[in-house]
Amino acid sequence: MGNVKKAALSLLLVSVFLGACSEEVEEEAREAKDSTEDKAENHEYLQSFEGNLGHVHGLGHMEEGFAFAAHTGIKIFQEGQWKEAVYHPHDYMGFQVREDGFLSSGHPIPSSALQNPLGLQRGKVSEESLEALAFDGESDFHVMGAGFANESVYVFNEQPNSQLDQGFYRSTDLGATWESILAEGIEGGVFQMAVHPTDGETVAVATDSGVFLSENGGQSFERISESGQAGGLYFNEDELFYGLYTGEATMTSYLIGESGTSDVPLPDLKEDAVMYFAEADNRMAIYTFNGAAYVSEDGGENWKKIVEKGETVS
Repeated sequence: MGNVKKAALSLLLVSVFLGACSEEVEEEAREAKDSTEDKAENHEYLQSFEGNLGHVHGLGHMEEGFAFAAHTGIKIFQEGQWKEAVYHPHDYMGFQVREDGFLSSGHPIPSSALQNPLGLQRGKVSEESLEALAFDGESDFHVMGAGFANESVYVFNEQPNSQLDQGFYRSTDLGATWESILAEGIEGGVFQMAVHPTDGETVAVATDSGVFLSENGGQSFERISESGQAGGLYFNEDELFYGLYTGEATMTSYLIGESGTSDVPLPDLKEDAVMYFAEADNRMAIYTFNGAAYVSEDGGENWKKIVEKGETVS
């Protein structure tokens, strides 16, 4: 009988101990979650930055500000100040901002456990982890476009991998499956791609011969610009913005479905042109081929230089 009581007491003590441990684990999980949320709310995942951006391979606008995919990670121009995303020091290429974060390819820093090249990855500047969507360890997509609020991703695959040959491909499910697209009508060397924020069938391509637009999922393209080196592709719901260099730099707003165009004012770019462009609520940012960056708060009427020859400007 005494042994039975001892056994019951032992079970009770174990139950109490396990219950206490469980509550402790749950409390630690809650504290960790609260800490992560506090850091995100207070933007503690960003720290001050000044210096050289190195190569830039993408530009977009997110909640934190204008995000530049630089050689040494994501740099953000936020309310007149330069910041860097502490969780993302990698050399991102094909960088695309989405409503839930960003998509990118590129190369991880040497100390990272990530496979090189990155293939197609999804992430958030406020979180350290990346989600490998396709071809990690296989491909580096320099030319990639993705919809802000749809799951379409377009790539120009330069080197064959385990699934794709060289050429144009698209995925309508964030990289789970891929299909080859004809891309008829494109002329010149492919430089850049952009996808409409909500209509995944509408995609633009910039080449050294101009800007080409498709509204049938990339099967066929129509030239919508003069001949010249194109760049700065950026869609909002109603417009496609594009830059062109024909001896001088221009920036154009093309009305989708109406084919109407209007000029976007630029800063004085001498022997330079727009490489990347982003826009949000009449605020604009550009990065140029010669490594300068500017921001405007009034639709391009006035510009402030924030990068000169790759170096941040205070």
